[in-house]
Amino acid sequence: MTTRLKLLAVGLLLVTSACLSAGTQAITDADTVSKIEAGKSTRADVTALLGYPLTASYGKQGKETWHYTCITAYPKPGEFVPVVKAFAPNLQETTRELSVTFNQDGTVKNLAWGQPPKKPGPAG
Repeated sequence: MTTRLKLLAVGLLLVTSACLSAGTQAITDADTVSKIEAGKSTRADVTALLGYPLTASYGKQGKETWHYTCITAYPKPGEFVPVVKAFAPNLQETTRELSVTFNQDGTVKNLAWGQPPKKPGPAG
């Protein structure tokens, strides 16, 4: 096998195995998330581990919930063939959502893994 052919093969392998991620990738690391303890960890601890949340919501009795999301898209092998891409431009996606709720004193009350929102079905 020539050097040029080897480089082409390695390049194709890298391109087809690539993935795209958006959001807070730290929530995909179980070791990082396991360091957050209910009743013990504070907002500062969570920020140090996960960063600032994408969104936050506020509930009754001073409860604050931070929402983290990570979306990873994996291209299908056919995505790299122009004719196929024109007819099937979809990527396979994995969505992880983590909500961290805090007590009024600023300690973590609980962690909750969410489900990705359902795509709306056809009207009718």
